[in-house]
Amino acid sequence: MWVGIVLASLALLIVLVLIVPLDGVWHVDIYGRPRFSLRLAWLFGLFSKEVEKREKKPVEEKEAPEGKPRPAKKIPARNILRILRTKGLLKQLVTFLKDILSCLRFKKFEADLTVGFDNPADTGLLFAFIGPSLLFLKPPPPHQIRVQPSFDPVCQGHLSGTVRLQPILLVPPLLKFTFSLPTIRAIKTLVLTRWKRRR
Repeated sequence: MWVGIVLASLALLIVLVLIVPLDGVWHVDIYGRPRFSLRLAWLFGLFSKEVEKREKKPVEEKEAPEGKPRPAKKIPARNILRILRTKGLLKQLVTFLKDILSCLRFKKFEADLTVGFDNPADTGLLFAFIGPSLLFLKPPPPHQIRVQPSFDPVCQGHLSGTVRLQPILLVPPLLKFTFSLPTIRAIKTLVLTRWKRRR
């Protein structure tokens, strides 16, 4: 009886944790080399974490000590292509990505860009195409998209936004993708490939 109560309480706790929304605030600066930053906030901002991209220092290759196995090699590119050619896998991946994106709720999106090419005529053609599109697709507040032409070769500005996700919404797409026939076939191919390499 107590075991059932504990398991039910644990399951309820997991569901409550997954229901609480997760907010992601991201920012991209494009002034020279692009810089990306992301801050994750959970429980309505009570817990937050900054995610930064750090450059990795090159690591010198060292020979494995005697008596110790060498680390497993990466999967060859031909085997990756073989897995990707699994019947129905690419279609399943596209469906999975669409399902994931449908779970995201964009609370705010801002874009302020300045774009120009070496040839001013190319810049004019570009904005002759995207200018009317931006007016037609002008998003409502608080979303804002601003793209300005420049007759100098440049691409700079910034992108930022806030997106909200309830983790529990990811469960159905994840289960659907994991237990689909193409995914099972791809996993089988991967396992057989690794088994053959070890023989």
